[in-house]
Amino acid sequence: MSRNNRLRSVQRQRLVLGVVSVLFWSACSYVPNVTKVPKNKLAEYNPKHFAHQKYDQNSSEYENEDSLIMKAIFYEQQGDYEKSNYYYDKLYQETGKEEYLFREMGTALYINRKSKNVGRLQAWAKAHPDNIKAKRLLLSAYLTEKRYDEAKKIGKELLEHSGMPIDFELASNPYIMTGEYKEAVDLLTQAYNKTFNADILIKITTLLANYIGDVNEAINRLENHRRLYECNERVCLQLAEIYSKQEKIPELLSLYKDLYKATGNEQYAVKLIEGYVFTKETDKAIAFLTSEYQNDELLYELYLSKKDYKKAQIIAQKVYEHGHGPRWLAESAMALYEQAENKDSKPMLDEVVKKFEKAIQEGARDSVYLNYYGYTLIDKDIDIAKGVDLIKEALSEDPNNTYYLDSLAWGYYKLNNCKEAYREMKKVVDIEGLEEDEIREHWQNIEKCNKK
Repeated sequence: MSRNNRLRSVQRQRLVLGVVSVLFWSACSYVPNVTKVPKNKLAEYNPKHFAHQKYDQNSSEYENEDSLIMKAIFYEQQGDYEKSNYYYDKLYQETGKEEYLFREMGTALYINRKSKNVGRLQAWAKAHPDNIKAKRLLLSAYLTEKRYDEAKKIGKELLEHSGMPIDFELASNPYIMTGEYKEAVDLLTQAYNKTFNADILIKITTLLANYIGDVNEAINRLENHRRLYECNERVCLQLAEIYSKQEKIPELLSLYKDLYKATGNEQYAVKLIEGYVFTKETDKAIAFLTSEYQNDELLYELYLSKKDYKKAQIIAQKVYEHGHGPRWLAESAMALYEQAENKDSKPMLDEVVKKFEKAIQEGARDSVYLNYYGYTLIDKDIDIAKGVDLIKEALSEDPNNTYYLDSLAWGYYKLNNCKEAYREMKKVVDIEGLEEDEIREHWQNIEKCNKK
């Protein structure tokens, strides 16, 4: 088989264009901030003594308000919202204070529990129509209980008293849950226009592309954000998902380039190079690797694909000298041979042998390298017997490889072992046929030898 085919057997699997994973998003409710209490304040109450007490929701034992407050706050700080919720509810039942009602509702939302105080909050909100916090909690509680019509109503009331982006976003949720996506987009758009928040934009464009079916509008909005605020990673990844599905490769490559510049994350650089390989723009990939992103292994592969063996050999030698393993010395040896105009040059062959010997001694015993070196020893009559031994070792790893069988047959032929040469070469011909020049040449010589 031709040396180019032998060299191609060394190369890694062709680079393929990656597809960005789908971004998932689901609507969420308003959840109040967790109370934060300084440690020195907690220490005043020494809460450790009740952290190990038996937790009994049915206990009717009277506790003073301060003790209950500290228990509620302590468990909230520990992230145990179930116990915290219990104590806030107990505080509200015993004192009737609205701040405990709010905290009970808030912790109930954290654990996605239906609060038994929704009716009381509803009455309180009606008596205090200007209180925004109560409306937020009530809207979120309605969402938890799937009371979407009531959530929409309270959302409208909320927006009459608030122009804050969070409230437009919150008010959109019941419309999402009932499939009224255009109404949800209108509300989310008002929230986005006040903040230009990328997360809100992701929600909008997810609805546009996946539920409303207006992919072009989703692209326009994402591209506008990208143009004004550079390449926010989440925004550009959603664009990449769309362009990938639409097979818009130039747009996808532009995104990966921007993503790499914005984040420095090399996965985007690799995807850009994969894209260039996919579109057969090898020169662009090489230019990128030699100017903006350093990856010698990829650069080596690209030089091989262009058959620029001289530059490939320089890169392989450099990688080896930087301590990346003996396989790179073997790669350097192969590229050195491939670049030579005179394949019979003794100084060149001596250098190739020297590199291979050192690489194998240091552990580069991959079957590909053993076969390439072994075939070189055989074909150039350097050490035929050693070449055959190396190829046998390669075949022990990959016994049905026709490249290796061809090399072995040629070795036997050179040793004048025509019977063995014929047997191995027939395996190759039966699989590969006689279309390739080198196979045909080997077969003709071996067949004549066997007849003799």
